[in-house]
Amino acid sequence: MMKITALLHDCSADGESGFAASCIEFPEANAQGETVEECLDDLRSAVQTVLEYRRQTAMESLGKGERLEVLTA
Repeated sequence: MMKITALLHDCSADGESGFAASCIEFPEANAQGETVEECLDDLRSAVQTVLEYRRQTAMESLGKGERLEVLTA
């Protein structure tokens, strides 16, 4: 199982409610939620979306003799 690192921000420090997060390994994956758990669940989903997009893009650009292999890390 792959591990990712979340940078979590407590929005109450800005006078707002809830939490925001970004993923160190996938900077384009961002999330928000009213609770830490909700925010982190949203971030997991965002990371999955990024991975699916990257796989699809890679699949569409395969050259002759190339193939993709999915690994568990």
